[in-house]
Amino acid sequence: MKNICFITLILFSYITTHGQNQYPKDYFSPPVDIKIAIAGTFGELRNNHFHSGIDIKTRQKINMPIYASQEGYIKRIKVSSYGFGKALYINHPKGFTTVYAHLEKFSPEIQKRAEKEHYIKEKFEIDFSLNESEILVRKGELIGFSGNTGSSTGPHLHFEIRDTKTQNIINPMLFGLPILDRTKPNITAILIYQKSGAKELFYPKFIKEGYYKINDTLLINQYFNIGIQTFDLLDAAPNKNGVYSIELFVNDTLFYANQMETFSFNETRYINSHIDYAFYQNNGVKIQKCFLDPNNKLSTNKKATNNAIGKNLNEGVHDIKVVVNDSYQNLSTLEFNINLIKEQSSKPNTLENFIKSKQVFEYKDSHCEIYIPNHSLYIDQPFYYEKKIDSIMPYPVYKILDDSIPSHKSFILSIKIDSLEKRLREKAMIARINNNKTECLKSKWKENKIIGKSNKFGAFTIVIDTIKPIIKHYKKNDANSINFEISDELSGIQSFRGEIDNKWILMDYDFKTGILKHDFNTNPDNKNHQIKLIVTDQAGNISTFINEYYR
Repeated sequence: MKNICFITLILFSYITTHGQNQYPKDYFSPPVDIKIAIAGTFGELRNNHFHSGIDIKTRQKINMPIYASQEGYIKRIKVSSYGFGKALYINHPKGFTTVYAHLEKFSPEIQKRAEKEHYIKEKFEIDFSLNESEILVRKGELIGFSGNTGSSTGPHLHFEIRDTKTQNIINPMLFGLPILDRTKPNITAILIYQKSGAKELFYPKFIKEGYYKINDTLLINQYFNIGIQTFDLLDAAPNKNGVYSIELFVNDTLFYANQMETFSFNETRYINSHIDYAFYQNNGVKIQKCFLDPNNKLSTNKKATNNAIGKNLNEGVHDIKVVVNDSYQNLSTLEFNINLIKEQSSKPNTLENFIKSKQVFEYKDSHCEIYIPNHSLYIDQPFYYEKKIDSIMPYPVYKILDDSIPSHKSFILSIKIDSLEKRLREKAMIARINNNKTECLKSKWKENKIIGKSNKFGAFTIVIDTIKPIIKHYKKNDANSINFEISDELSGIQSFRGEIDNKWILMDYDFKTGILKHDFNTNPDNKNHQIKLIVTDQAGNISTFINEYYR
């Protein structure tokens, strides 16, 4: 028995540390010149995605200098209203790429090249590649300034390291950056999944640093599974961060292992299978499953099986151990016992109206058509559909499955509508109802049907958007900029165009505040000028603002 335990510990040590030893520890320098404090770790659980880098605090300030972590060349410049906001991608020797996101602005040379692209395409949102000789950078060279652009919720630097060839993201915390972490992860709860479908939450007792225990032996009927709530703390900031690895042992045998070393972007939505999505929707708590759904193809799962834990166990008492590691090999362990009682198996569900998770599913009636691609669901689900008349809504509400069921892919929804004036057809959209608010889907009219796509189930209806966007002009005591606030009540902003004296101008857009801003890069000429702003929403409604100004 001792030899078996020794082999198990060797396997555990290999799974936990083998990825950490293959990356150079002195190759990259910090991208900031202040002490690194982390607000988000690699692989951390976010809404609909795993965090793809580390978030470095910038003292809640914008315009902190950001530096290249290694020599190389600017490969890509991207400016977006959402996501990464203003971002730089640098290719380096040894096959690595670093990414610097949510920047307020770039360094002068890079900013000049970005503005050239803005004016060529006459667009705020740009995404383009550069050749190897266009903009070279040295290690430690200034490349930009920290910001809060895109989908950022506060000033910081999002920093990534990627494999240049595959563009897979690699955990930056494995490269020896000066990030101080001497704290062991916290284990706050476990969730037991009974065969019956019941879920029961248990709270471990803290015994000492790095060790937790549940004193009572847990009674389990038939086979079962386990989920865990856990987080990590780093020394320089109080943020509750993600962990590096989770291993589950049953009687000292490794049953499940997940390790956040590297993954690809096309895997990131598997987070909705990695966590208990329904439990999160209903309780606001993210539980990480220590088992696999049939359609979970996440590569960070290093050891897993589709079988539940009790399948291959005899009745009686068994030892369970969960080991949680952070990226700096600080380790915490939870131990408890279960008493397994095997009951007679119930008959499998034979409902005909069942969605097989690996197959295409189609439904059609006189009002509605639904097309769910194969591998959209992580497990088989009973199909639920209902058409309801809502006294508040002008059109019927269509309930499709439940919003606690995640969808890995977008499904197509078509709703038939006969009596709609021709002038309103382009204004008609399918909207998802969420907390009594409507979220419009990108939709089109075709053959008396409105067709849209959604990657979330729930309740849907038709909305007609005939309201133009709102433009507010802000007059500030600043001769070097001009500011607007734009908003749209229903379908949302699709595009905007600013002009001065009938020539396109670059306007920065922050969707979080709705602020559009143009910074003048020329001196005042003491003349009258005309500014024009055109804003279009998703339904094609257009608002235009025209005004004269003196500068």
